[in-house]
Amino acid sequence: MTILTRRNTAKLLGAGALGAALTPAFQVKSFGQNKLTKVTLTLPWLPIGSYAAFIVARENGYWKERGLDVEVSRGYGSADASKKVGLGQFDYGDASFSVVIQTVAQGMDLVGLGLHMQVSPLAVFTLKKSGIKTPKDLEGKTIGATPTTGDFHLFPAFAKAAGIDKSKVKFRFLDGNVRTQTLLDGGVDALTGYYSTDAAPLWTGGGDVDIMLYQKYGIKFYDTGVIARQSQIEKFPEVTAAIVEGAMQGLKFTYLKPAETLDIHIRAVKEFQGSERNRESLKHQIAINTALGIHPGPKANGLGYFLADEVKQNVATAKEYLSLPKEVSPEAIYSNKFAGTVKLSPAEWETVENSVRSYILW
Repeated sequence: MTILTRRNTAKLLGAGALGAALTPAFQVKSFGQNKLTKVTLTLPWLPIGSYAAFIVARENGYWKERGLDVEVSRGYGSADASKKVGLGQFDYGDASFSVVIQTVAQGMDLVGLGLHMQVSPLAVFTLKKSGIKTPKDLEGKTIGATPTTGDFHLFPAFAKAAGIDKSKVKFRFLDGNVRTQTLLDGGVDALTGYYSTDAAPLWTGGGDVDIMLYQKYGIKFYDTGVIARQSQIEKFPEVTAAIVEGAMQGLKFTYLKPAETLDIHIRAVKEFQGSERNRESLKHQIAINTALGIHPGPKANGLGYFLADEVKQNVATAKEYLSLPKEVSPEAIYSNKFAGTVKLSPAEWETVENSVRSYILW
């Protein structure tokens, strides 16, 4: 198991492979005893600023005060995280909802429990100097992409919505390690990716970029949130409540105290220390994650909350573009039972929204 500790994260941050040795299955102990219940949770990717809520939940003791000792591991993509949670190799995870839908369609019993990105970060990035100003301008151009990621798989949906003839677009497949730098170096004309992940290294790498969000053109997908197996939820409801509530308390802290969040994150992940570019990237990612959480669902109902109509829309879009092997019931793939307990006041939401207004591109 790859645990986020000060000793091993340097190695992890340099790793580019999207595969890893399988982690052993772990069963949580009975909840409510004097000693902390050990629980495992995998992130979908490296411990970047997009996932600061989980670092804060651990470092500020939000899980500990709820009786949990949570081991937070880096991930290798949402597909890998979903599969490992589905197979019982982790108790809980964080993954993109579109990938969760795909994983459920493949026969696993995953359930979404609490979102922290209600707005989709899927995007196409271009350098301003490229002259590409509209989606239609992508025709005849070469776009960099990673073939295993949602931004690539949902590009046909974006192309249809934005009026792009996708037959006139050429793709160059790129490893995750070189994606943003290839665009900065002019190796591709554009890049599909995630606003939450790719914008910060492009900005801090000197790129003057334009960002076309799929969301802005009507491709509205929920993104990352806490997930678990249905069997895990049923067997350990108190643990599940503690995991979700602790994560959402961490999320609220990141919204209201971004400067303190940045300091906590850097202290917790030693390998981010000593680099101004790392610090600036984390700062952007924390702010972007906040912007992607400003949504009617959590505003009205509390953090993590799913809206039923939007879940149905997510499933319908996935069915159209992701070649699901079997039908997926919208009602079966999410639960609001554990979400919504952590709330912001209207005044707090106003403050938060004003603090990240420049990051809201839709």
